[in-house]
Amino acid sequence: MSGVLASVVGLAQQSAHDFSMVTTEHHAEATGGPLEAVLVAVGVLIVIVVIVMTIKYFVRPGEVGPDHIKRRILRDELWDEPKVGAK
Repeated sequence: MSGVLASVVGLAQQSAHDFSMVTTEHHAEATGGPLEAVLVAVGVLIVIVVIVMTIKYFVRPGEVGPDHIKRRILRDELWDEPKVGAK
């Protein structure tokens, strides 16, 4: 019985080794084509632009216009306006 067990274990080990080392027709196989390089480069460029713009708008948001919506909250006279219909 131990001979059968040893052959099963040996077969399992060989199958596991073959499975982990063989990459042909595998879904994660790298193609290495020029299209893949272009897609990765475009992705990296988009990420860099987003990071730069995020830092830029975090440091200087550009909300200096007198008609910016945040001025409604910051203006004190907004709270002093009489309510409609109040006497």
